[in-house]
Amino acid sequence: MESTGYNMKNSSPDMQEERAHRKMHELFMQVLKNRDLSRAGDLFSVPDAVIVNDLTNVIKEITTVASLPDYVNNDNDQSVVEICITRVTSCIRETGSIEQHCDALVNLLESCLHHNLQVSNRDEDPPHAKISSDIISCIFL
Repeated sequence: MESTGYNMKNSSPDMQEERAHRKMHELFMQVLKNRDLSRAGDLFSVPDAVIVNDLTNVIKEITTVASLPDYVNNDNDQSVVEICITRVTSCIRETGSIEQHCDALVNLLESCLHHNLQVSNRDEDPPHAKISSDIISCIFL
């Protein structure tokens, strides 16, 4: 008996190839790959339903950017990551998809443990402490 539900075998080869190569929504890709702060605010105009299934890959890319050696000194990269995390966490909350993306969130949180999390002399949180705080509140609140 053949299933009438959606099946990758029943989709066209072009659709299969598109899904296989699509890691994340193109706007997230542009913002994160190019560290394009000028487009980061546009992420909030993309509907949650359009990006919810891409968030694990988005979180992985955020982890990559935040792990770069010059991240702590690069204000542009920090701003891009902060905006992307805000968009990701709001989508997760609105869609109730925490279980779907929890592994990636925990991996991002663990990556932050390899960096300074102590408050500076200027009473500012280091960038990885900000990431950690946002992720912890998303997971537990």
